[in-house]
Amino acid sequence: MPKVISVIPVHNGREETLAFLESMRSTTYPDLGIVLVDDGSTDGTADAVAARFPEVTILAGNGNLWWSGATNLGVNEALERGAEFVLTINNDNVVEPGFLEPLVETAQSYPRSLVTSKMYDYSDRDFVFSFGGVINWYLGEIRDRNSRRDRLDFDRTSDCDWLHGSSTLIPAAVFAEIGLFDRENCPQYQGDAEFSLRAKRHGWRLLVEPRSVVYNRTAVSSGTAALNEERLGRMLSSFRSPFYLKANWKLYRDYCPCRPVILFFAIRYLRLAYSLARRRLVDRTRG
Repeated sequence: MPKVISVIPVHNGREETLAFLESMRSTTYPDLGIVLVDDGSTDGTADAVAARFPEVTILAGNGNLWWSGATNLGVNEALERGAEFVLTINNDNVVEPGFLEPLVETAQSYPRSLVTSKMYDYSDRDFVFSFGGVINWYLGEIRDRNSRRDRLDFDRTSDCDWLHGSSTLIPAAVFAEIGLFDRENCPQYQGDAEFSLRAKRHGWRLLVEPRSVVYNRTAVSSGTAALNEERLGRMLSSFRSPFYLKANWKLYRDYCPCRPVILFFAIRYLRLAYSLARRRLVDRTRG
């Protein structure tokens, strides 16, 4: 079995991280290493992990790495340790014991492919939260495919437009060919989308493997908090917001096939503003 090293970027979230690592400890894959990058946590995450999971390698950040920078630090460590595959995965997940074998099998069956898991909502396990990503450049839509909006065969290996960085198996050769995640333009959100689009442009295939099952705690997302708490203007300049202007422009400037790009980029932001207003109206109504 090829050597797999998982890379987990973390900033706080101690209890979620411990629950995630407990599920990772039960995995049945025989050659799995774990690298956790603690980017300036203030809640004792690193100490708690070191005490309960001595098998985990912990790398320290200064709090300014964000998702892409922290993941890059872990990827470099994994590659130095001879990983044949790097599994990027977030700490807001809980995994099935046998989730990794199908990812490896599919990656080996389809050369030059990146493979992601089928992700269910942790609190609603009938809801497929993510089955790869879909992009509609004309409508300004970059989102996860899910069982509430899409008519798909969620039990068949499937191609998709982009991949989440959470529970995605990446061959080491990808990093040698296209480089690391774009920390400068996409420090937090869109870093995974940009990386997978770059890989696809270089001839790598993006696949979802439904036999690999992961449960995602969507409620603890920092992006969700930003949507609920921050003003639109702040969201455009904030790393922690999915509205971050620089990251979204990077995607459109480099990968959107539609012309003029600026028009479809504007459509994306009109959709985002509408979705935000609708979300907040629903939240106020419920409150």
